[in-house]
Amino acid sequence: MLTPNFSREFIRAQLLDLAELPVLLSTEGLEIARQMAGKMVDLFQAQKTIYVVGLEPYHNIARDLADHLRSGLNMDRPPLPVRFLEHVSKPQPSLVDLIGQKESGDALFLIAGEHNHQTEALVRTAKEKSLFTFAFCSYPPPKDHRPDLLFYLPAVNRPRVKEIFLMLGHIICTLVESTLFGNSF
Repeated sequence: MLTPNFSREFIRAQLLDLAELPVLLSTEGLEIARQMAGKMVDLFQAQKTIYVVGLEPYHNIARDLADHLRSGLNMDRPPLPVRFLEHVSKPQPSLVDLIGQKESGDALFLIAGEHNHQTEALVRTAKEKSLFTFAFCSYPPPKDHRPDLLFYLPAVNRPRVKEIFLMLGHIICTLVESTLFGNSF
């Protein structure tokens, strides 16, 4: 059985662990969220599509955020042009090949965590196709091919990184919805 002191100490330790990641709540983190939401609004108003990709183990977060951007997080509203891309098996084209098939002017939203080489390959291909690039990355950051808008979280604790990525994604979804649909629905 857990004692009250253990519970308090455990909760305190978890909060302190989160407090070491002030990036999301800082001016810089919130400014990136605002910039990402603003660019997404511009893309949607131009009738462009945002393709969402999540590299393992961030695949489920990417799917969740794609669903919320497409169908709604906080309100019942018309769907937006958001597509979740995944690579399921070998006969299927790779994610890099899938990105290479997209139209100029669309966007790639990449949730990659620490996957440096894959992130850079996807961003490079997206930029070659003139796609706008958004990315959530943790340590280490991309070096050679940086996304147009990057939320970089200098952490290696995957569970914490996942929590922050999901939280930031929900903030962005809420900003997009309130800007595009406001009190309409």
